Amino acid sequence: MPKTKWLTGRQLDRDGLIAAVRQTAAKLGRRRVGRGEFRRETGITRHAVERHFRSFGALAAAAGLASCREVQRIPDEVLLSELRRAFDKDGPTLTLTRAAQITGRAMTTLIDRWGRWSEIIVVFIAWIAKAEPGYRHLEALRRRAKLLPPAVPATRQPANPRRFGELLRFRSLEYAPTDESGVIYLFGIVSAELGFIVDGLSKAFPDAEGKRRAGSEWRRVRIEFELKSRNFREHGHDPGACDLIVCWEHNWPECPLEVLELRSEVARLPAAEEPLPSALPVTSCDPGRAAARSR
Repeated sequence: MPKTKWLTGRQLDRDGLIAAVRQTAAKLGRRRVGRGEFRRETGITRHAVERHFRSFGALAAAAGLASCREVQRIPDEVLLSELRRAFDKDGPTLTLTRAAQITGRAMTTLIDRWGRWSEIIVVFIAWIAKAEPGYRHLEALRRRAKLLPPAVPATRQPANPRRFGELLRFRSLEYAPTDESGVIYLFGIVSAELGFIVDGLSKAFPDAEGKRRAGSEWRRVRIEFELKSRNFREHGHDPGACDLIVCWEHNWPECPLEVLELRSEVARLPAAEEPLPSALPVTSCDPGRAAARSR
């Protein structure tokens, strides 16, 4: 199906986006269009959509298309059969990104259904072992599953006592991070000293977008937070959609992206709070900082 050529960037307005998503739905022959399908068919990016709409879902609603809740749930059997086709093509080393490419499903379709990629593999193993005990990749997948992080039980479990990392006593953080949330908090403590400004955080991939100081200039940077850098690969993230991994421990020597290991940075930074650098960018949408700088 040839891609329709649409205006891009600042040339797009609300009416143009609504027309684009309606035409894409008509082209696909259904009342619902996924964000990935819309990007693939039109070349229009998420950022272009969010200049005029809160989200792609808001755009779809404005265009009169069916919401996700109005669309019939895809049966597990269908999704697992599609995953089988993806494993047939790529073998037991299949990643979440490749699975989405081969099946044509958004990664969130699988994640929302079963959780992390490691959990999806466990579900697939249980299904294929019952449906086809002699499946050629079954044993290799079982070996791989043993190396992946353990799946989180689907049923609610009693809360475990909170775990603490090694004693750190770095400014307002007493113990080293033991999860991604701790990495994000620690990065917030030192980000300005390391030359970063965070524009915003998101539950979607990548975790954050911001700016990074490069001499006298500031450059846009897309950041994914991980406890260990290798988790980026295990979560099936796309390296092409991220610029920097910020982690507590860098344990992925062959990583294709730049990695900022906070454990190393903390070791060289003073444990006491330092004044923030004065050369932070001031924008018209940041009146508080602009007023502070003008005094």
